Amino acid sequence: MLMAWIVEDITIVPQEYLASVLLELLKRMGFREYEKVSNPKQWGIDIIAFRDDPISGTEKYVIKIKSGALADSRDVNVFAGIMERFKADRGIIISPVGFTKDAKVLATKEYRGRIVLWDGVKLVEILNNYGIEPDRELIKEIRSKNVKEEKKEALTTVALDAPLLFEFSPDKVFKDVVSKIKAEYRIEEREVSLKHLMLQLKTAYIFSWSAEETDNGIKDKAIVFTKDEIVPFVSRDEKLKNAVSRALLNDSSVVKVSEKNVKVEISPSEAVLLLKSRIAEELQIPQSAIIIHEKKKVYIPETAFLELEIGRSSGRAEVNLRDREIKIHLEPLPEETLIEIAKKECIKTMGEEIENMDVRIIRDRITVKGETSRFMVEIVLNIYTGKILKKESLLKEEALKKLIHTLYPSGQVVYIEKGKRHAIVDILTKDCIIILEVNLTNGEYKIVRELITPKKAAEEGKKIIEGNFPLKDLEMEEFAIVDHKYIEVTLKSRDGKAKVKVDGINGDILDYFVDISEDKARELIGKRYPEWSIKSLTVEKDSFLAEIENEQYVAKIRLSKDGKLIEEIDRYIKKNIAEKLAKEHLERKGIQATIKSLILNQDWEVEFLGEERIGTLTLNRRDGKVKKEEIWFTELAIEKMYHEHVKQKFGEQKVKTERLTHYKDKGYVTIKLSGENALYYAKINSKTGDIMEEDMVSLKGLMAKIKKLQMESKYK
Repeated sequence: MLMAWIVEDITIVPQEYLASVLLELLKRMGFREYEKVSNPKQWGIDIIAFRDDPISGTEKYVIKIKSGALADSRDVNVFAGIMERFKADRGIIISPVGFTKDAKVLATKEYRGRIVLWDGVKLVEILNNYGIEPDRELIKEIRSKNVKEEKKEALTTVALDAPLLFEFSPDKVFKDVVSKIKAEYRIEEREVSLKHLMLQLKTAYIFSWSAEETDNGIKDKAIVFTKDEIVPFVSRDEKLKNAVSRALLNDSSVVKVSEKNVKVEISPSEAVLLLKSRIAEELQIPQSAIIIHEKKKVYIPETAFLELEIGRSSGRAEVNLRDREIKIHLEPLPEETLIEIAKKECIKTMGEEIENMDVRIIRDRITVKGETSRFMVEIVLNIYTGKILKKESLLKEEALKKLIHTLYPSGQVVYIEKGKRHAIVDILTKDCIIILEVNLTNGEYKIVRELITPKKAAEEGKKIIEGNFPLKDLEMEEFAIVDHKYIEVTLKSRDGKAKVKVDGINGDILDYFVDISEDKARELIGKRYPEWSIKSLTVEKDSFLAEIENEQYVAKIRLSKDGKLIEEIDRYIKKNIAEKLAKEHLERKGIQATIKSLILNQDWEVEFLGEERIGTLTLNRRDGKVKKEEIWFTELAIEKMYHEHVKQKFGEQKVKTERLTHYKDKGYVTIKLSGENALYYAKINSKTGDIMEEDMVSLKGLMAKIKKLQMESKYK
């Protein structure tokens, strides 16, 4: 059973602890970020938090804990100023004891919801609704401490017949003792209470005196503590002077103690004799010259003896009130007692006895490890107080399984997620999936939520997938529970498979992934391209890639894995078609040639070779139309044409070729022929056969050699 908060708990817990509880509350309420302020007194707030609102976006909150009295309108106005300084969107004031009427009116009318007021009743309701438990031990200790403090007030007020020379505070003495215990034994202040305080007092005497026979006369005050401790000149000690002055103003005093004991070490008469002797010795005058004007008894707080209650144990302390030296006397509890405390704690929290114990004591700690019928247990106690400092229990694996089987004998455990303190178990039953939370520290459990069955989730998924994708006759192959909230079902048929994520509460579809089979992919492509055949089908990451063909074309098709998107990414004419179109084009141009090569790059690249013409064609890959052509006459054809030209134009009957150079990059040929009467030079366009330039050089005559040299340079 969860331990619920009550308003009294809220009002007594320390502010630091309450701030830690609020951080856990903010976490469960869905706040994204939250942290305690390092110095609440300086900044005026305790916590800063951020929350994502679906409408207004990120909101900044500041939270102030007001302890003690009712929070009033001034507190609200001051808090509003702090909100402005921090640029906060909203603020919460938490006042466990409540708010004044004017504070409530101001927050409601002036700040209209920007400032929210939580009193103890409201905070308790919220904490309990979110299942946040108080620290049982802390609450118990605080209540116990409050009782002990009441006991401490039972110290008796004792009247003394003379004033105290030095002040005595039982609270200060007790606080110093507790601080030393805390430092040396690691025992918290709230674990220590005062049972009895005995104050040891001793008497002393204050004297007012004068010595008239000295130069200018001397007068002062003196104090006699014991025979050996005499202060003849109080005025020379500022601290003692002030103490004496205060004591002389009173005739009596009171102390708060359980009992007192007065130690008298010297009588008044002895004090007078000792003082006059001491003054006479220091001033070098006769005792008769010294006059005692006034005498007053005072009490000196010497030693405080404290009896203490420390947890389940007790102890003693002795405080020297003059030098503040403290002696502590603590005895550890017997080992048997400590083990018995551990045993009782197991029975109290788990209802089972601890067995097979391993006990170890290190310094001021005792660790008891063992097991019960259902739990592995470790308890750490302070050996002086018996306080449980640490308690860890973990439900055994077999005990967890037995618990689940007992609760759901016919249920199937789908998954167990084990944390440090809790386990979340997904259990499949006939009617639903139970999400069970088990507290591993005490075996308590609760149903977090109930989800629909995998069968129901599969039905919802099947409706969506078959209604929107080319898959039919789907059946559930497997399922998984995700984050204890969602059901992920895998559906499968010959058409492929689908994975569907379903909200386990209402059956809404959250996400899905569809993969059609290769057979289904072939079927879908075949329907889109009925006159085509599939040459190949390969599977890529998110799609199928198919190559298909008919009598004239080859095409590449991409089909998405879910079968929804089919696109043609490439299409080109087949090689034999390209070759046929190339030949037809050459024939139309009157070119007799054979196809030397046919290669598909970006387009079809055709290289042809004939007796008179050679060249290349570029055919559009999709329709075979000529995009580009490069055609040249062959060197043999050019030579033959020029021979005929020279014979006809110049009447040469016998000519021979001396040189022919083809400049393909420049698109022309230079040629040199020799005849019976002259040399013939020409530059001929290799693509058209046209003579671009032409010269003749006679073989006879004075200028023949010079002109020949010029032509050789021109027609290289």
